[in-house]
Amino acid sequence: MKLCDYCIANVLESKVSWDYHNHSYDALTPSSKNRCLFCSTLRKDIRRVAPWLKESDYAESWPVYRWSIRSLAKIRESPETVVVTFRYVPPAQRPNGATGDEGDDIQLPTRTFLLFPEEDLQPLPSLTQLGQTTDPNKNGGDLIRTWVETCDSTHTDCMRRRKATPKAARFVPSRLLDISGPPKSPIRVIETATTPIHGPYCSLSHCWGLLKFTECELHDNNRNQFMTEGVAWNLLTKNFQQAIEVARFLDVGYMWIDSLCIIQGSTEDWKREATKMHLVYRNSYCNIAIVDAGDKNGGAFRDRVPENILPTLYLPKAELPMFGGKKAWRVVLKDMWETELLQSFLYVRAWVFQERMLAPRILHFARNQVFWDCPSLSACEALPAGLPRPMDNAAGPDRHWRGRLQIEKADDLAGGNDQPLSAYWQTAVRKYTSCNITNRGDKLIALWGIAKLVKDAMLVEYAEGLWEENLEDQLAWRVAECKLHKRPVTPATRKIPSWSWASMDGEIIVADRLSDRKHWTVRDHNGRPLSLDLVGVKKYARALPSTSNEPAPFLQQRVKSDSAVPTKASKSGTQIAGPGHLTGEDSKVKKIDDDAEPALHNSSIPIQGHINCGMLTFDEVKKAWLLHLDNGQSLDIEAYPDTIPGSIEKEHPTQFVVLSAKKVVRPKSEVFDGEPEDSDNDEEIDIEGHGILLKNVSTPHDDHYQRTGAFRFRVATVEVFHTLLVTVGSEGLASKEFDSKRGRKFWLD
Repeated sequence: MKLCDYCIANVLESKVSWDYHNHSYDALTPSSKNRCLFCSTLRKDIRRVAPWLKESDYAESWPVYRWSIRSLAKIRESPETVVVTFRYVPPAQRPNGATGDEGDDIQLPTRTFLLFPEEDLQPLPSLTQLGQTTDPNKNGGDLIRTWVETCDSTHTDCMRRRKATPKAARFVPSRLLDISGPPKSPIRVIETATTPIHGPYCSLSHCWGLLKFTECELHDNNRNQFMTEGVAWNLLTKNFQQAIEVARFLDVGYMWIDSLCIIQGSTEDWKREATKMHLVYRNSYCNIAIVDAGDKNGGAFRDRVPENILPTLYLPKAELPMFGGKKAWRVVLKDMWETELLQSFLYVRAWVFQERMLAPRILHFARNQVFWDCPSLSACEALPAGLPRPMDNAAGPDRHWRGRLQIEKADDLAGGNDQPLSAYWQTAVRKYTSCNITNRGDKLIALWGIAKLVKDAMLVEYAEGLWEENLEDQLAWRVAECKLHKRPVTPATRKIPSWSWASMDGEIIVADRLSDRKHWTVRDHNGRPLSLDLVGVKKYARALPSTSNEPAPFLQQRVKSDSAVPTKASKSGTQIAGPGHLTGEDSKVKKIDDDAEPALHNSSIPIQGHINCGMLTFDEVKKAWLLHLDNGQSLDIEAYPDTIPGSIEKEHPTQFVVLSAKKVVRPKSEVFDGEPEDSDNDEEIDIEGHGILLKNVSTPHDDHYQRTGAFRFRVATVEVFHTLLVTVGSEGLASKEFDSKRGRKFWLD
C-alpha cells in the first residue's frame, strides 16, 4: 500500500490540525484503486456500511469524513508516534450545511492510523521474506522459525510449565495423530496409553462449518481402521492437511485435532475428553489457528501481494515539525490486530476463546498474513519485532493473562499484587459471551478450561459460571444490551438455572464485588452466607462459643480426588446437610474427577431476603430501563432486564430483591458493618448496592422464583434504603418463613 498525493498534501503535510477529506465519492475512488491506504480503507467502509453514498443522488452529502492529526505523547518504551484519525461527519455538521437524508444513525467506523519512525520498527521483512503466499513451505517461513526459536531460547516467561515439568510427567492427550510419515501418506490415530510418544504435539483451532465431514471423523465403526491403516490423505479436509503441513514445518511429529482425537457420536468419550480440553491446549507445543476459513475446506494458506503487507512508507518532502525531520515513517492501521484477527471467522466462535487463551503460543493464519502470539510477544509478518505499544491495547492484556494461565503453582497464578484473577474473570466472561456458540448446551463446558485454572488458583468453589465466594454479588450479573423478547430455551441435555449468566445469549457483564464489609446482604435459610450445593463437597457447621448469636458458618471438605479446596473440617463441628441435600445413602460424598466441570445436587439456591414490588419503565432520554417502587418513593433505579419486558411505552410490574449493599460515608470513606439501622452520625452517606429482578414460578412450590434481570442503586440515606427492604405480602407468611429483619425464605431456580 502507499499514500496518494492528495492525502500527503492535505492531511500529513497540511498546516492545520483537522479538515474534511475528499468532497465526493468519485474523488475517493481513483486513489483507492491506486492502493492509497487511507482512501481505500474509507472506501471499503462506505461500500460495506453505507453503499448509497456512492450514488450521484447523494453527491451533495459530501464530504462525509473529517480527519485530524496529532503527535502522541511519548511514554516509557513507546516509540515516537503520529496519529491520524478519520471520523464520520453527521449531515448537520458538514461545511455545506446540507441536512442530508441518509440518516444520522450511519455507523461508519472511526479509522485511526499510526505513523512510526521506520527505525523504531526494525527489523522489517523484505518482500522476498514475505513471499506471495502464507504457506511457510513456499515462502521459506523465516519469520515463523525466528519466532519459535526466539521463544524457545530467550523468552523467560514462555513455556515455563514445559521447562519446569520433567518429560515423564508432562500431560499427553488420550489420542494423537502420528504425522511423522512421508508427505501425503495416511495419518494414523494412536492411543497414547499403549503407544509411547516421542516428542511434543501441535493442536489445531479451526471452524468446522455447517456441513458434516464424517469420512475424516473418528467413530466407533472406523476406530480400528484409523488406528491401523490410518486416514487416507485425500480424505482429510483442507484445514487438516495444511495444519499438518505447518506442524511438520515446525519439526513436530504429532498433532491433536478434535474430530479425529475424540470419538464422534460417543457421549461417554465426549464427556471424558471435553473435561481435559484445558490440558490439551495448555500443553500444546504450538497451537495452529486457521483464522480466515469459515468451514473445513477453507484452508490456512492464502495468496497475497507482499507490497500490501508491509507497513506503508511515508517520506516527508520537507522537515515538518510534526515529523521531527525523520526521513522515513511507516503507517499502519491502529486496530489491525482486532480487524484482521479477533474479528475473523474463527475468533467469533465461543469454543475457540479458551483455546486462544490457554495455548502457550499460537500461529494464526489470517487472510493477509501470519500472526504470532505467546506470553512475551504479539507480532505479525508486517511487524515481526512485535506490536508497538500504541497498537497493543487488545493483544497486551490477552498476552499477560496467557502467561499467567501457564503458571503451575496456584499461589503464583493468583498473582499477589498483580491484577486479581477476579478481574480477569470479569473480562473473560464479557469477551466469551460476545462470541457465538452453535450448541447452547456447550456454553459452560466451552469455558470450563479457563474456569478450572481460575478455580484452582483462587481456591473458591464454582458452578454454572458463578463463584461461591460473595455469591450474592455474582448473582447480579447483567446483559450488556437487552435485545431478546424471550429467554432462550435451554437444551434438555443441559439444564441451566435462570441465575446463571449462561441461561442468556449475548454479552454479559459480571457485577463488581461490592466490599468485604457490607452494610446488608441476603443469607441462606439458616442465616449463613449463600453457597452452592455441590456434589463432592461436605458442609459442616463450625463450632462457635455458646454466647454467639450468629449462625455457624460452613466449613467445606472435598474428597481427596478433588482437592482444589484444601480446607479440613473441624472434628468438633457438627455435620449438617447442605441446603437441598438428600439424606441417607444419597447424601454421601461421591468420588469426583477434579478435571470434570462441577455438578450440583440442587440447582435451586436457598435465599432469605425482602421480595419487593415495583414497575419497570423505559426512559427515552437515557435509553435505559428504570425500576420504580410501588410505595410512591421517587427513586430512579437502573434496571437491566434479561429480556425486553414489553412495550417501552408502558409500565411493567416486577418483583425484586436487594442482594447486597454497602454504606459509603462522605467525606470519610468508611463502611458500616452490620444490620441496617438508623445512624446518629451527622455525616452524609450513600447506600449503594445491587439486586435481581424476579418472577414467581408455581412449581414445585410457590416459594420458588426465577431471575428476570438485575438492578443497581445508590440512595442518599439509610431511611430511603429501608424502603427497598420491604417484603410485600408478608402478612400471609408463617413465622418460620418470614423474619422482619431478613425477609422471607425462597428458592432461586
